[in-house]
Amino acid sequence: MPLEGTKRLILDSNALIAPFQFSFNLDLELERVLPGVRPIIPTPVIRELELLAGKGERLAKAALALSSKYETIDIKGRGDAPIFNLAVNMSWPVLTMDRKLRDNLLKRGVPVLFVRGKGKLELREP
Repeated sequence: MPLEGTKRLILDSNALIAPFQFSFNLDLELERVLPGVRPIIPTPVIRELELLAGKGERLAKAALALSSKYETIDIKGRGDAPIFNLAVNMSWPVLTMDRKLRDNLLKRGVPVLFVRGKGKLELREP
């Protein structure tokens, strides 16, 4: 699936935590790899980050604060399933560090981004 014209990118919870783990600017990296892309966060991701932040997870609190600058999309479900279904149905790429989700998306023809090396995003297309 060519990414020209793609305007949305789904971020999962670990995608929002990664900038704090690996010390990089998410917006700059997204612009470098997919210029003009608009990150979108499914509501199950917000709920997961809220749960982790409520347990005192420092990185989850930072990720939750970062998430507030992006658009959210209200979808039902928990875990990776709603992210997977949204990505497949809308043909939107996903930024994730979850290898299983990444592999399943690639098998279904959905491009994925992930952190490679020292805070550099890499795009993998099916």
